[in-house]
Amino acid sequence: MTQISIIQNLPFVTVTLRANGKTVHLSNILLDTGSAATIFKTDDLVELGIELELTDRIRTMVGIGGSEVVVEKQIEAIEVGEIEINPFKIQMGAIDYGYSIRGILGLDFLLQANAILDFKNLGLHGNR
Repeated sequence: MTQISIIQNLPFVTVTLRANGKTVHLSNILLDTGSAATIFKTDDLVELGIELELTDRIRTMVGIGGSEVVVEKQIEAIEVGEIEINPFKIQMGAIDYGYSIRGILGLDFLLQANAILDFKNLGLHGNR
């Protein structure tokens, strides 16, 4: 089980990303069933050697807070506790929503993981 932390009445988890033979652990990742896609700050992805390229696919994410231009990338793996999905497509963007978050773990991850959210025990379980 992965521990969910409640910060400012929002659920957060820690994730591990792998790409280009490198690994990075990111805390303050918002767990968001209302977000279709998983997105991380561009600055954090540079540590993994992920940078903008001319061949990147540019998308627009639209939500309640407005819209944001993002770039879609594929990484080797994403891990949240015992849940690992590889490979996995992420979005990278500025993520300036007025909160100090480093990313959003979206419904795309939760569906692929067959995730079970346990708010009674503040946990996230995988059911793969």
